[in-house]
Amino acid sequence: MTTRVLAVMLLAMLTVAPAADAECAWVLWSEWSGSARAMLLPGEAFRTREECQTEKARQTEKVRRELKDKPEPLIRILPVSCLPDTVDPRGPKGK
Repeated sequence: MTTRVLAVMLLAMLTVAPAADAECAWVLWSEWSGSARAMLLPGEAFRTREECQTEKARQTEKVRRELKDKPEPLIRILPVSCLPDTVDPRGPKGK
């Protein structure tokens, strides 16, 4: 009986683990630049990479239209990349 329970628990864990791994969020990172320096900051999170890429393209086009006939703004926000929520392009945090 104990062996059967352990086998069922192991089978359940093996079927749930891959599903959880595949459910990472995708974060749209943006570059905020001003007169002093630029910073990478996380923005919206999306369920899929495709959703993130679509929003990145939409925001990029919006910025292009806004800057087309205007002078350079003091602060500029540009969508840069879509990365899994486990990745931070700013590198490791110091202590």
